[in-house]
Amino acid sequence: MTPTAADPAAAPPGSGPLRVLVVEDDPRLLDILTRHLDRMGYAVRGAPGAAAALQLLEEAPADVVLSDVRMPGMDGRTLLQVVRERWPAVRVVLMTAFGSVDDAVEAMRAGAYTYVVKPFKVEVVAAVLRNAAREVSLAREVEGLRREVRGRFSADRLIGTSARMGEVRRLLREAAEVDATVLLVGRSGTGKEVAARAIHAEGPRAGGPFVAVNCAAIPEPLFESAMFGHRRGAFTGAIESQAGFVEQASGGTLFLDEVAEIPLAQQAKLLRALQEREVTPVGASRPVAVDVRVVAATNRDIDAMVARGSFREDLFYRLNVLRIELPPLAERPGDVPALAEHLLLEIARDQGKPALGFTEAALEALARHRWPGNVRELRNAIERALLSARGRRIDVPDLPPAVRAPVIPGAPPDASDALTLAEVEKAHVERVLAMTGWNRSIAARLLDIDRRTLFSKIRRYGLVGPLRGGPAGDDGDEDADG
Repeated sequence: MTPTAADPAAAPPGSGPLRVLVVEDDPRLLDILTRHLDRMGYAVRGAPGAAAALQLLEEAPADVVLSDVRMPGMDGRTLLQVVRERWPAVRVVLMTAFGSVDDAVEAMRAGAYTYVVKPFKVEVVAAVLRNAAREVSLAREVEGLRREVRGRFSADRLIGTSARMGEVRRLLREAAEVDATVLLVGRSGTGKEVAARAIHAEGPRAGGPFVAVNCAAIPEPLFESAMFGHRRGAFTGAIESQAGFVEQASGGTLFLDEVAEIPLAQQAKLLRALQEREVTPVGASRPVAVDVRVVAATNRDIDAMVARGSFREDLFYRLNVLRIELPPLAERPGDVPALAEHLLLEIARDQGKPALGFTEAALEALARHRWPGNVRELRNAIERALLSARGRRIDVPDLPPAVRAPVIPGAPPDASDALTLAEVEKAHVERVLAMTGWNRSIAARLLDIDRRTLFSKIRRYGLVGPLRGGPAGDDGDEDADG
């Protein structure tokens, strides 16, 4: 047998060469196979028997085990069974001089990847390994994507070093390990969907679907069809059968956002579906079995709703198995700077812009703000700042006016979001000047003031326009103050 050049198929992209373990009790054949496969670019190890092969697998993984069938002690079929039990992802190729169709079928049923009959040429084995390399490459790529998804939606996405957020991350990881229903409570924008995705991505259902449902957006007459599905002809406009949200999430996670907005009349139907683990589509005569893990979320005081009778007590207890409260940003201001830096990097990447970073003064302003809209409001503010920033880093003037406002000592919590009349005027003048490209004549007309008054306000507020040939923002007219 002649040496063969390194085979590109032996090395799945980005993951190193295919790792092959040859198990053969004939020393000569073992040497021939390992030498030739090594020349072809495979990462090859050899074992003189099944016991030695198992020891090598314990020490380091393999992608493919190429094993003889007839060996003293443990034979190849028994080795196949052990490998399948301990390392189910490993592909086992069996070799024998006593091959037959029946033996091949039996080996494939037992889980063998394929079967080769002695005597054979090394090129035959190489062809088998090329196919295995393609499959291993695809499997590694899928696993890499899964790791990426888990990273994108892990509990670590909830940024913050405060004790409250550390506790939230701990509870999310504990919730991911079990299959119980979870109720996420917290104000709007606190990251309830991120938390729900983390529970799904870090749990055993990560390979299944994640179906997010905004319960507040479903009109009551359409709720049953949307949630449980319908059959063709069930009602006017039902031109084809459609699976509902619950059935679509089977095998994965159903995220019921704004669950407190479900109409009272429909809550009983949802409760029955969750308890019986089956749904009956509109127009169907038989129920459909479903297997879903439910994560619900609300920004309402659902306990008070239960007390008032506006939310069913039995459905509440069905949802409130594990309860996790997501704190608002106002209760963890120390987390805002790190969260802002993280969001800036994310937004800059999505928009293809450089991540400018923040000045210390800007981070202090962000931390002072009460953020009634929580993370959603913070993200919006950073996106606006990134688009309007003129310097190397985002500074206080780049932030929205409400965020730039100083905190008033002794004021009620929401008073820090209020602006003084001067700050409102400054922001409005600056906005009109930006709209007109700092043409002060046009800006003065839009503001319904004369140019002398506009110049006075520009100087008073320290407004600076874009650099041009003359003074900043000069539109070529004579200075009205001169």
